[in-house]
Amino acid sequence: MFAVRLLRRPLVATGAAAAAATLSTTCRSTENASFSGKPKVDLQYFAVQGAAETIRYVMVLGGIEWTEAGWPVDFKKFAGPGSLTLPDGPCPGFAAAYADGTLERNCLRAPVVTIDEEEVLGQSKSIERYLARRLGVMGATEFEAAHIDAITEHVRDLKDKYNKAKNVDKEKKEESVKQYFSTEMPAFFGKIEKALPPGSGPALIGTSLSLADVTLYVFVVDYFTDKQLPLAALDACPRLRASIDAVGKHPGVVKYRAARTNIAT
Repeated sequence: MFAVRLLRRPLVATGAAAAAATLSTTCRSTENASFSGKPKVDLQYFAVQGAAETIRYVMVLGGIEWTEAGWPVDFKKFAGPGSLTLPDGPCPGFAAAYADGTLERNCLRAPVVTIDEEEVLGQSKSIERYLARRLGVMGATEFEAAHIDAITEHVRDLKDKYNKAKNVDKEKKEESVKQYFSTEMPAFFGKIEKALPPGSGPALIGTSLSLADVTLYVFVVDYFTDKQLPLAALDACPRLRASIDAVGKHPGVVKYRAARTNIAT
């Protein structure tokens, strides 16, 4: 009896494993089918770079055109976040979207995207990752996707460090920001460089530019008023610098940046 039990246990396990493998394959097939074809994207956001800029770059890398509300903002009228919801406030476009429920999928914030005129998705980082997967710029394997995700989080950590450095007492702000660019930023970029898996570049992960590359590019090239300070912080990071150079030379990026006259910094 004991011998029979020993015989049956692996048979049951094998059956379960086979069923799980079949289910996994079915799920992947279903997911891949739902991702077939390039999506139609409508972006709802302010006519600024802000939290939507990396989303735009992902779509540029993915080779799609999109529609965009591009709500103009009169910064002279801005009197705190609450003023944005006023119909006669600094951004009537946002106020209208706030009132009519357009922004509910992002907790009454922007951006939101409508995918294929059907699904509405909020939260900028989720939108970036969804579109990167859908458009083939999230790596060739799940492990590459995980590395790409890690790089985006490293960049987010570095951005958080900058916001912490500038949000200090007024008399300490200048020195705090100076130290960030001269010491903290180069040191952290060095850590990101060492965190990269082996590769020949210029893509940070794998063989093609991805969400990781455009996330770094937007942070270094678009985020700061002084463009030279973050670039100088990359002097000891040849792979990061090669990635930024490659994104900047990408034909789609060149075309997008040349046409980006209606989007404020």
